[in-house]
Amino acid sequence: MIFLLLAFSLAIAVWAIIVLPKVRLVLLCTFVLITGTFFGPAFFAIDGPLQLSVDRLLLGGVIALGISLVLRGSLKVPRLSTPDYLVVAMVAWYFFCAVTTGDAPKGISPIGTWIFYIFLPAMIYGLVRVSQPSAGDIKTIVSLTIGVGVYLAVIGFFETRGWYSLVFPRYIVDIKVWEFLGRARGPLMNPSANGIVLTIALSFAVLRLYYGSRSQVLIYGFLSLLILLGVYSTLTRGVWIGAVLAVVAMLWRPTPRWVKVLGVLSVLVFGSMAAMGLKEQLLNMKRDKNLSAEDSAKSVALRPLLAIVAYEMFKDSPLTGHGFAVYREASKPYYQDTSYEMPLEQSRGYFQHNIFLSSLVDTGLIGLTMFAWLLARLARSAWRLGNHERVDPLYRMVGLGMIGSLVGYFLGGMFQDVVVMPMIQMYLLFLGGVLVSVYQRTFEVAGDDFSLRAHFIRTSGSNAPPLGRRSTDPPYSAETPIGDEAFRPVT
Repeated sequence: MIFLLLAFSLAIAVWAIIVLPKVRLVLLCTFVLITGTFFGPAFFAIDGPLQLSVDRLLLGGVIALGISLVLRGSLKVPRLSTPDYLVVAMVAWYFFCAVTTGDAPKGISPIGTWIFYIFLPAMIYGLVRVSQPSAGDIKTIVSLTIGVGVYLAVIGFFETRGWYSLVFPRYIVDIKVWEFLGRARGPLMNPSANGIVLTIALSFAVLRLYYGSRSQVLIYGFLSLLILLGVYSTLTRGVWIGAVLAVVAMLWRPTPRWVKVLGVLSVLVFGSMAAMGLKEQLLNMKRDKNLSAEDSAKSVALRPLLAIVAYEMFKDSPLTGHGFAVYREASKPYYQDTSYEMPLEQSRGYFQHNIFLSSLVDTGLIGLTMFAWLLARLARSAWRLGNHERVDPLYRMVGLGMIGSLVGYFLGGMFQDVVVMPMIQMYLLFLGGVLVSVYQRTFEVAGDDFSLRAHFIRTSGSNAPPLGRRSTDPPYSAETPIGDEAFRPVT
């Protein structure tokens, strides 16, 4: 087996040397993302001090290629922005928290967790930033993302129906891995993680529907419904809410006011009626094949217990936290606290079910501030880019798609620690890198021309200079592109 693996790796390396330099770096990152989704460690892995898999080896090659292109001058490092500094700061702080931890839980390596869930996603972000994605790149990324979502939706439906012979990769329906079996857990082996990827795909499919031609409306309308079927198949309440709110958040600004009012009132009325009539069914819903309805209800009851444990841990180490990826070990003394008269012992053995509480406990207020600030900056840039009427629809799609993705990530993170779920941070920072690159080259101008900056950022009138224009550009002509042709705005 080892000999075959070495031979396969050698063949891949030879082809990689020939092919990789000829492919756009951002598209290679997209390929890594798709490979990691379907052929990650659950598909094949080599255990050792650090677990190696096909996608991780491929990412290592792409990182080496990106570094060589920068050193040779083929790619240039863009001017750094606030999200760039925050990503670097998070990598450094989480590393500090990983190396200064106490005893780690058995079978968990804080350094390994930091590498795979913090450092490598940050490297993907950096590679996308230096690659400066073009219009063609963005179209390809959107199409591939929708394609991934459609495939996940189809096999997710097969999972819930028990049609296991139609599911590929086969490890998805391995009965030996019983957790979440019977739900659309997908290749990431977790319905929450699978649901976030489906929400990202749904966001871009809906935007293609919104901005598309008449024929595209039919195509992407059908694909959106198909992805929604996959969302439903996760049988995860947070995913359902996240998918609905993602679509609402993306289309909120252009929707007429009367539709907004009618929609909010309808949600309040019918939501209240459904909550009163279906409360017990929703809370006691049987979801996993090997999990009873009573066990499903217990998962809801655990969350206040986990919040209490997190609060007590925070009080003991508010600034720096207890260490990254050591929660199970560090939390043990807190289950015996009897001051709350609640069965905290029942939450023993569980991870935190909230990304912000998890970040607070692991990395303290310092780490939580960096993380929340990064999400807020990405959300601000996405909203501003996606809702400015004078930006080309393709680049507005980047902003609005990121809004939908962040909503799905946020809602998933309210019920699970999605930071340490396979590939989720990769998707977040990959899309974040695309967003920041587009935003920076669309809005930011030379820092010494404050009047121009104020004029085209704060106004969208007909006399405002075209978006994407810099103070050093020659006089604008409608017949010539502004700067990089890929980022010419609508005028």
